[in-house]
Amino acid sequence: MQATSNRVPDFEKLFREKLQLNNCRLRKKRKENNYEITTPAKDIFLMYWHEFPEINLIYQPIGIRTEQTVVYERAIRSHIKFCLSSIQDRPLNDELQSLSSLQDVG
Repeated sequence: MQATSNRVPDFEKLFREKLQLNNCRLRKKRKENNYEITTPAKDIFLMYWHEFPEINLIYQPIGIRTEQTVVYERAIRSHIKFCLSSIQDRPLNDELQSLSSLQDVG
């Protein structure tokens, strides 16, 4: 099983790809495990975690929270869930492949 430290870059890469589908931007903050997500409507969400994969998402109330903000928030939460489940499924598959490629010695 991959260590958590190896999962974070995989999560970040996949999450960036998913956000680009919604024309959102992910920016890593200076503090470790803190990210800023900006939507095309200029809404800002903060994403962070203390223990990966327990991720928190907070809306930054900069302007008026609109229906579009709610749509983006749902999409971002959905992307987080998808990416987490994808990277959690991967290590098992990678491990099985590496085990199946081992040659029988004997």
